[in-house]
Amino acid sequence: MYAIRHVIVVDTNGGGNFSTVQGAIDMVPEHNTQRVKIYILPGTIREKIYIPITKPYISFIGQMNHTSRTILTWHDLASDKNQYGIALETYNSASVTIESDYFCATRITFENSAVPVRRGQGNQVVALRIAGDKAMFYKARFLGKQDTLLDESGTHFFYKCFIQGRVDFVFGRARSLYKECHLNSIAKRSGAIAAHHRDSPDDLSNVFIHFPVGKQG
Repeated sequence: MYAIRHVIVVDTNGGGNFSTVQGAIDMVPEHNTQRVKIYILPGTIREKIYIPITKPYISFIGQMNHTSRTILTWHDLASDKNQYGIALETYNSASVTIESDYFCATRITFENSAVPVRRGQGNQVVALRIAGDKAMFYKARFLGKQDTLLDESGTHFFYKCFIQGRVDFVFGRARSLYKECHLNSIAKRSGAIAAHHRDSPDDLSNVFIHFPVGKQG
């Protein structure tokens, strides 16, 4: 029914080609040169997801009007330990990591559901880390607390997305365009929305156009 290398369906109820997103990613050939569309049916998918640099041209596609019900979520804190007893740090706390180029996502919710339990260091909970180049996100949602969206490197386009956090919830070194994105603060008092890293005053930063800012909490 589906061309497995070009169209893949993920259904947690077992009705698709795979029940996990990572399983679908693993089927994409290394150094792929054609667009692979991974359709993700509504549901809460609890897994840590990784797309390596060797797998470009992957799309995550959710169903129309079901963005809030199509959730990719995990629960790592930066202070959590890996299998060797070493803290994950911010970089590795991401629920979803994209290192490949030409990634696309539409109508998908990316979430880190971890709840910070201590003051000070180690409270970062990244929902998405994007480190490839030329990615596009359309009507996607990014939910977290501190450091929700790590726009690490490259140039990307975020259009009509919803990004939520308490402090520094858009950060990194990338030079991306955010157009008509809703930035929602859940800080109890106050907190910076964006924290762009620059190595010199001449470095370019992200650009936000027509972005409403809201507050809950």
